[in-house]
Amino acid sequence: MIDHILEGIRTYYLEWLPFNKVLGISIDSLDYETGEAVVSFPMKPDLIGNSAAGILHGGVTAAVIDLTGGLSALISCVKFNEDATPEKIQEKLISSATIDMRVDYLRPGRGEAFECKSRVIRAGSRIVVSKIDLFNEKAVRIATGTATYMIG
Repeated sequence: MIDHILEGIRTYYLEWLPFNKVLGISIDSLDYETGEAVVSFPMKPDLIGNSAAGILHGGVTAAVIDLTGGLSALISCVKFNEDATPEKIQEKLISSATIDMRVDYLRPGRGEAFECKSRVIRAGSRIVVSKIDLFNEKAVRIATGTATYMIG
């Protein structure tokens, strides 16, 4: 059942959220045991925020940090409610939302591709806090963030 729910989360993020299609994200990992989520995406002209420097737009950075942290929060929700019915878990997942987020931009977003990693640092029945890092293909940390999510 857990694999089916995680696959549903993956499908929702990749097929039902149009903005994620614009970003070109791939979900590389959803680790049920640790709550870690890993997302990657290639640099493309539509994501450039400074055309003279050719760097990633800060809004894209924040969006990817938010969506990756959200994936960790959703994993935590599934884990916290693993004894509930699939319908009850889905109800909670659908009504989850970001309630606070901080992004620290550490370096210009230079790179050909990016990877974002998130982990849960605090999980309860209604609130989950994730720590998120965005790297380029050379493993240089571009930005870091902390986000808080409300679970339905």
